[in-house]
Amino acid sequence: MTDPTLRLAVSLLLTTGIFAAAGHAQDDARDLEKVNNAAHFLAGLDLPHSGSESLAESSAFATHRSQLDREWNDYTKSTLHPMSAWATSEVAPYSKSDGVLRYLFSGPDILHAFHVFPKVDTYVMCGLEPVGVAPNIDGLTPGTAGRALGEVRNALGEIINFSFFRTKDMKVDLQYGVFRGTTPIMMVFLARSGQYLLDYEFYELQSDGTLASQGADSKGANVVRIEFSPRRLKNNKTLYYFSTDLSNSGFTKNGFSKWLEAQPKGDSYLKAASFLMHSDWFGDVRDHLLDYSNVIVQTDSGIPYRHFDKDTWDIQLYGTYTRPIDLFAEYGQGDLRAAYGSGGVKKIDFGTGYKWRKGQSNLMRFVRKGVVPEATPVEEAPPATE
Repeated sequence: MTDPTLRLAVSLLLTTGIFAAAGHAQDDARDLEKVNNAAHFLAGLDLPHSGSESLAESSAFATHRSQLDREWNDYTKSTLHPMSAWATSEVAPYSKSDGVLRYLFSGPDILHAFHVFPKVDTYVMCGLEPVGVAPNIDGLTPGTAGRALGEVRNALGEIINFSFFRTKDMKVDLQYGVFRGTTPIMMVFLARSGQYLLDYEFYELQSDGTLASQGADSKGANVVRIEFSPRRLKNNKTLYYFSTDLSNSGFTKNGFSKWLEAQPKGDSYLKAASFLMHSDWFGDVRDHLLDYSNVIVQTDSGIPYRHFDKDTWDIQLYGTYTRPIDLFAEYGQGDLRAAYGSGGVKKIDFGTGYKWRKGQSNLMRFVRKGVVPEATPVEEAPPATE
C-alpha cells in the first residue's frame, strides 16, 4: 500500500503550486509538453521540451538533480536491477506481452510494477488515495523551487528506502490538500523509468462498470488513465489508477468489480497489501484475483497461502519467511512457514515489501497449471572486432 512518501511532500508541493488546480484551464492542463516538462523537472531530469528554462537552470534544480541521481542510482543498483533480473527469469516466461496486470492495493507504485512486469501492455492499479491532477510547474520560480524540490526528494526517498507507501499517512495528506492526488507521483516514477507521457484522461467510475470520461477535468474523478512509452520508441502502454474501496461493501457495488471482470485474465501483483485479504471482509476481491489470474506474484501480505490449491497452482517460494512485522503480527501463517521449511526455496538478492531489507524479504510465484512458459530470448554476442 502507500508509505510516507507524500506526507511532507504534499503540504509544500501543493502550496507552492507544483500540482495544477483542478479548475486550471483545460487547454493548459492537457498540454502534454508542459506535463512532460513538469514530470521530468520533478524527477530531476532534462526537460524534453523548451520552456521553464529559468527553473531548469536554477541552482535549486542542480542540487535536486545531483541528490536525486545519487539516491536513484543507489536504489537501482541495490534493488531495481536485481529485481528486474529476477523477474526476467522467474516471471517474464509466464507473463504475456499483450497482457493485463492487476496490481491492487498499490497506491501510486507504478515503479515496481513496471520493473517486475515490463512485458504487459496494461497496468491496473488502485488505492484509497485520490487521483488528483496532472503536474504543473508554472507556479514555481527559481526562488521557490528549492524548498519544493526538497519535498519531492523526501517523497521519493521513502519509496527508495522502504519500497512501499503507507496508506494511512498518505490518505490523510492527500484528502485535505488543496492540490492532491497520486497522478503526479505516478508520472514522476514513469519519467524516472525512461517513459514519456503520451496522453492522460480522467473518468468517473459508474456503478455498471463503465467509465464516464471527463477529459482533463479531474473534479469528481476517481479514475485516471495514462498512456506512456519511451519517447522515440513505439511501445505504448496504458496505466489505469482507480481511487476505490476494495472491501466487500465497495468492490461489488461501486462498479470496479464489473470493470475488472471485463478485462482479460492475466497477471497479479501484491506487495504491501496490509494483509486485508486475510479477512473475509475482502473476500470478494480475493476471489476475483484467484479466478482472473494466470500468474500471481506476492509477498505474505497478499492472499493467504491456504487459498492456493496445489491442484490448481504451481508454487515457487523465494527469500525467507518467519513472521510478519509487528504491526501485522496477528497474520502469521503456520502453513507458509512450514512450506518455507520444506525445501525448494529460491534466493532473492533484493529487498521488497514490509520486510524490505535484503535477506529478510519473501516472494511467492503462483502459476496456474496449464500455463505454458515462453522461451526467454537469448541475445547473441556481438561479433568480435579486430
